Amino acid sequence: MTAKTIVVAGLGLAASLMTQPVLAEGEDYPNRPVELIIPYPPGGSDTLGRLIANSMSEMTDEDIVVVNVPGASTQIASRRVAGAKPDGYTMYIATPSEFLSGMVFQGNLPFDPMKDFTFISHTAEAPYMLMVNPELPVTNYEEFAAYLSEHPQEILFGSYGPLSQSDLIARRFRAETGIGFDIIPYSGGTPSFNALLSGEIQALFATSIPTRDFIRNGQMRPLAVTTGERVALFPDLPTLREVGVDVVDSLSFSLVGPAGLPDEVVHYWNENWTAAMNDPETLARIEEMSVTVIGSSPEELRGWFDENLALWQSFPETLDLDAAN
Repeated sequence: MTAKTIVVAGLGLAASLMTQPVLAEGEDYPNRPVELIIPYPPGGSDTLGRLIANSMSEMTDEDIVVVNVPGASTQIASRRVAGAKPDGYTMYIATPSEFLSGMVFQGNLPFDPMKDFTFISHTAEAPYMLMVNPELPVTNYEEFAAYLSEHPQEILFGSYGPLSQSDLIARRFRAETGIGFDIIPYSGGTPSFNALLSGEIQALFATSIPTRDFIRNGQMRPLAVTTGERVALFPDLPTLREVGVDVVDSLSFSLVGPAGLPDEVVHYWNENWTAAMNDPETLARIEEMSVTVIGSSPEELRGWFDENLALWQSFPETLDLDAAN
């Protein structure tokens, strides 16, 4: 595997070396396997993290052990990482939307997403897609919108869980269209996929990563994407904004660690993680999932969090979050 190293750590990282914890004198890092926590069950949205981790492990000849810690809209994994020793041997593929939704809508988290983690790299983004059961008598968004308007009580939307990103996109879609359909929250992506496949629900906002095979097999029908522009994997699908629904969102992946990581560790991961995901072979496989690689400095990731926190803090005023689904 040939790697293309791209250093994006930025001047701010180097300038802060004197103010952050450092490794013990003479200590090599890493000198034992590193756990990479992924807050999803195997075989779905954990694919991206596993691809990059495998690529980085091959490039550095160091052991990276992927550990799946699903549950509670990623909060179980987040709590585990927030409480880990900041020695560089527990890293985390976080989804900022889940961080921020818990902070904004629950307010009683046992961790602070903005204070209890070390920001390393804004890794990648993937679109959410409006999926429907293929037995629904619609073939495109326009037909679905008309059917939903005429039969709102016949259409049940699912979501990955209460106030998950999938749930909030559905709520935003409901607010923008003004159609009072019901939203059924499930305990994760897989149960909601099963509900859509069985016809228990008729629609779902789901990411492209775990649903590609269902789409290829004709078991799910995508009608639109939530990104600002059309995606290469499904060029014929309009964006929601194109069809007059002002909802733009995507699934973001970021690399973080516990608060207080030494700058040497941050630099090591920022540099090698970025190089691994830009390896031509790895990058091609990522793009096949309709995922866009980003890469950033720690400071840029922190700025992205700040901007998106402000956006999410506006949702309680615009969405009917206290009402029944």
